[in-house]
Parts: sequence; C-alpha cells; structure tokens
Amino acid sequence: MTLEEMQTWNEVNALPQAMAASGRPSDVVTRVGTWVGHALVWFPVIDYTLRHGPWHIVGVVWDKLVLLILIILAGIRYARGYRPPGSTWRSIAVVLVLYLLARMFAGIQQPLISFQGFRNDVYYLIFALLLPYVLEAEQAPKLLYSGAVCASLIGVDGVYQYVAAVPIPSGWVDVSEHVRTRVFSVIQSPNELGAYMALTLPLVAGMMVYERHRVRRLLLAVGTVCCLAAFVFSNTRGAWMAFFAAAVLVAIIFERRLLLLLVIIVAVALLLPPVHHRLSNLFSPVYWTKSAVQGGRLDKWATAFNVMLSEPLWGAGLGQYGGAVASTYLGGAYSDNYYAKTVGEAGIVGLTLLLATHLALIRDVIRDTIFPAHGRLRWARLGVVTGLIAVICHNAVENVFEYGPMAISYFTYATLVLCWATSSATSQRQEHAMEVEAAERGDLA
Repeated sequence: MTLEEMQTWNEVNALPQAMAASGRPSDVVTRVGTWVGHALVWFPVIDYTLRHGPWHIVGVVWDKLVLLILIILAGIRYARGYRPPGSTWRSIAVVLVLYLLARMFAGIQQPLISFQGFRNDVYYLIFALLLPYVLEAEQAPKLLYSGAVCASLIGVDGVYQYVAAVPIPSGWVDVSEHVRTRVFSVIQSPNELGAYMALTLPLVAGMMVYERHRVRRLLLAVGTVCCLAAFVFSNTRGAWMAFFAAAVLVAIIFERRLLLLLVIIVAVALLLPPVHHRLSNLFSPVYWTKSAVQGGRLDKWATAFNVMLSEPLWGAGLGQYGGAVASTYLGGAYSDNYYAKTVGEAGIVGLTLLLATHLALIRDVIRDTIFPAHGRLRWARLGVVTGLIAVICHNAVENVFEYGPMAISYFTYATLVLCWATSSATSQRQEHAMEVEAAERGDLA
C-alpha cells in the first residue's frame, strides 16, 4: 500500500475509530439502556405489581434480570473503550464493597446468614456502579421526568387511601393516637412511603420549576401537591424531620429564599391536628421513657453499641444484628437506625466507609451538578440533592436502605443527576482529545 493510500485509509476510518474509542453506544444499547433506566425509576410500582399478581415468580426474579442486562450493557461499552468520568464516591463505594466481601468470608461459619447480610448491603449499590457505563447525558433528564411521574402517581394513590380511610394494622398507630389512617400506597409501609416522598417530593417540585411546557408544568404542580399530601398523611415523623433538616440545610447553603417558604409550610402543617399531635408526642417524657425501655429506639441503639463492643473495628458479622437478615434467621429486632445496624455488623471500619461513601456522593453531586448550574436547571438539581440528603438523615432513625425500592430509588436518582451533569462534559473532552490526536497525526490542517 502506497503512502497516499495509507493516508486515504486513515481519513476514511478516522471517525469510526474515534467513535469506537469513545465507547459511543449503538442504537440497540441506547434503547435497552433507556428501558432499564425507566424500570429502575418505576421500581416501586413494577415490583409491587409483579409480586402481588398471578405472576409472583416473575416478581421474585425480575430485578435480577434487570441487573443481568445492566451488566451485559456495561460490559459491551467497557469493551468498546468507554469509561465514565472519574468519581470519588464510586471509588470509596468499591472499597466498601470489598470490605463487606471480606467480612462475608470472615463469617463463613454461617454462610447463608453472612451471604444474605452481604447481599442486603451491596445489591442495590451495584446498580449505581454500573449505570454510568450505560446512560448518556441526554437520557438523564427524561428519566428524571419519568421518576417524577411515578412519584406523582404514588402520591395520588396515597391521597386516595387517605380519603377512603383504608384500614391499617393497629401496630402502625400509637395507643394514644387517633388518626384517620396512615397511607402506604405501593410502598406497603407508611414509614417507607414517608422516606420515598422525602426523596421524590423535592424532585417533582424541582422538575416542575425546570419544565417550560405549560400543561406538563401544571401536571407536575398537581403531582407536587399530591406528593406533599401523601407525605403528610404517612404520619412518619422521622421522614418529616429528615426532610425539614435537608431542606433547611440546602436553603441556607444554596437558596436562602426557600427559608420563608419552609417556614410557611411548617406553620401550616403544625395547624393540622394529626401533625401537631405526632410531633408533640415526640417531645413528651412518656415517649422518651418508652424509647429507653426494652424494644424502644434508644434501647435498640444502645444494644447496637454493645454488639459493636465485642469487635469494635470489624463488628459482629454481616447479618448478625439490627436488620432484615438478623430478624429472619436469628429472630432479632430491627435497630431503627441503619448506621447502628452497620456499626453492629461491620464495626467502626464499616460505618466509616459507609458514611464516607454517602458523604462523597453528596459532595460529588453538589460539585458536579449544583455549582455549574443556573436558573431553572439549578432548581431541578437542588431538588434531587435535597431528597438525597433527606434519605441520609432519615437513616439515622430508620433502616431505610433495608427496603429495596428505597435503596434503588436513592442510588438511581443520584446516578441520573450525575450523568446529566458530567456525561456532556466528558463527551466534549473526548471529542477534543480526538481532534488533538488527529492534528498530531497530521490528519487536520
């Protein structure tokens, strides 16, 4: 082949080679990846529908099939040379997974309990580690819209349950309380519904502000109101306080104009008898006395501390205390604090890695999505950040991450907002690198 023929060959094949180097997905990968994204943001509805219908067997395995598809798609893009932007939180999360894997093997004398404990801790985190390999920037806002629609419909269902005064187990209400009902929707638990609304209410409100189309904006406004109503009707004090703390923190740091709105919302909420009664009970001596006795929250947290003291650094072992696995296999009680469960099972090292992972995630989201954004876009991303911080706060009084739909929703929304912010910048850097490389080869004038 002559020199001229070689130059012509390079020019003809430069673009395909560059696209392969950038790992740009094919149409099939993009379409399948989009449907995987929709399945994850609609996880609460899909999971409930499949598990409670005649196709229960599908409900048991469907999320595993989604994870398998996600692994295949991520593998295809990785093989084509695609690498997502570097992320501090993902690096720490990988260390957390490896540490928990080591703790699982350390508990090999009880292999089933140890494996189930490991699975409960890392299963939904794996989705978040794979998603950046599959999703593109332009897909992220569409999927966030889809998630806002899902949350709005769940909010509508919650309002319906309140109006219909659906019956609830007596254990969901304190003896001294008289409430119409506590709504739960497809989430199946008022506490978890409160956590879900604390995560998605600011998302729906943020997407409403971001939306420019009048009809869609109106529908999102209705969805925001329904989510707020369902949030209140869940009667979940922990979620209320976590959301308030997150909203105040975000308002003080990023948008102080929100403080007045928060004051108005809180003042109106306190005028509602159920809300006033639930919160006033929280500060009563009777509540704290009950909490300190056997089975109360303070007693459970003290027990977690005592469990941790047997092995301060490494913990008693995965699945041994405070969570679903210990409750199922050992007859233990929930710790009502995910961090207490973690320190009891994985020790100070495990708790440190867990906190570092989530704090790094919040830092990455703020650095990569909030600081560069302005106007309507900034409001949309502030909504996501507020929801994420609310979930982190709520885990201090509830095992929120023990519930699959909550864990997957938290990690999915965090990943989506990061993809939205960083994938475009990455594409621009890759295109610039391609141009520089071509210029160095003499392919560009």
